[in-house]
Amino acid sequence: MRIYVNGKAFEETEYYGKKILLDTMILCYAHDALSPYREKAKLVILAGLRGLYVLYVSIQNILEFYSVVTSRRVKKPLSPAKASKIATTYLSSKRIRKLYPRNLREALKYAVENNVKNGDIFDVVLAYTAKDEIDYLWTQNVSDFENFKFLKVENPLEFEIKWR
Repeated sequence: MRIYVNGKAFEETEYYGKKILLDTMILCYAHDALSPYREKAKLVILAGLRGLYVLYVSIQNILEFYSVVTSRRVKKPLSPAKASKIATTYLSSKRIRKLYPRNLREALKYAVENNVKNGDIFDVVLAYTAKDEIDYLWTQNVSDFENFKFLKVENPLEFEIKWR
């Protein structure tokens, strides 16, 4: 069985072998039984686990994952025990590379210069954590990262992703 993206085998796409950071909602949709994006999100993660690309998550994403999947932001919230088990699996996986917060001074400087408020600071921190570390950031919220010209940002949930 192979994973196809937009009609091409994953190995024939520009993403093959690249370092790709998955944003929080990709993780959340994969574990939300009622999400219309569940199957695509699961295939995105599976492609990374199979080594078709180098799968990255940030520690921040794992914590945000727990917050989101135990809240009303998903169609079917998970129990804290289930969410913790999944988050711990992501933390423990040797196939998933972890990014720890970095470039925080740059992120805070950007936040001040651009009047960033509230929870938007987390996207700024993620962008500066990923800076010079990854080839792509895959997120549903592409517009949240459009000001960070140092990142290639795409929404894999808009791709046609299939398993054959």
